[in-house]
Amino acid sequence: MKAFKYHAPKSVDHAIDLLKGADENTHVIAGGTDIIIQINQKMIKPEMIVDLKQIDELKYIKEEDGLIKIGALTNFTAIERSEIVRGKAKVLSNACGEVGSPQIRNLGTIGGNVVNASAAGDSITALMALDASLVLRSSEGERVMKIQEFYEGEGNSQIRKDEILSEIFFVSPNDNTLTSFTKLGKRKALAIVVLSSGIVLELEDDRKTCKDVRISLGAISRYSMRARNAEEKLIGKELTEENIDSCVNEISEMTYDSVYNSPFQDLASYKGTSIKGVVRKTFTDILERV
Repeated sequence: MKAFKYHAPKSVDHAIDLLKGADENTHVIAGGTDIIIQINQKMIKPEMIVDLKQIDELKYIKEEDGLIKIGALTNFTAIERSEIVRGKAKVLSNACGEVGSPQIRNLGTIGGNVVNASAAGDSITALMALDASLVLRSSEGERVMKIQEFYEGEGNSQIRKDEILSEIFFVSPNDNTLTSFTKLGKRKALAIVVLSSGIVLELEDDRKTCKDVRISLGAISRYSMRARNAEEKLIGKELTEENIDSCVNEISEMTYDSVYNSPFQDLASYKGTSIKGVVRKTFTDILERV
């Protein structure tokens, strides 16, 4: 392994100062669960690593001003167990509970998951359904972008080498909003996602009609995707079996097309069919609580 400089700042300001002028050989880590594999497999050869794990100011979960805010260095276990998240955003607590093993959930951070931009990132699918926003900080200041925008354009994500992800936030779901997450994995332990779905569903006061819905799908493309055409099948309509079936069928077609036009074309039929069961299970969990 090639020698590299290692820094472990204890404040955001110090980290940002270290990253001034950072180039492609500079890498930021949080939990380090992804980058260690990349180094061992010689996928990257860092010249400098900035380890953020000692920055306690980025470890928090709070609700204020109608928003749920999560520090980027908060680990998956803390999010899974958070009363705030479990009570108002089950889609995210369930997703974080599905990440790897207990050891990985204790070490891995939600910020690292987002920035690493894995196609199998469980928390990303949930955050997409929550229409989350990201706060990026550098010596030039702060910028905020929607998570979907973060994965558009060239490269794995839109974070610059001189930036750190400091916070993730989303509107706190109201009392008429129910959420859920379902994951299909290859095996029971340390399951790498094959398919996943996250749903955030807001009901009208009659508790029968869909006022708004956001559906996010994982592992059908390079990044998690919103199923916007499928969402339109439900908005303003009663949550009948017929309307849900129409939504699920639209998702199946979307999944087939997305996978067929990817390097994994041979999985298109399997994923296009399997996603129906995954999404139906997510809807069932929601409807049982209506």
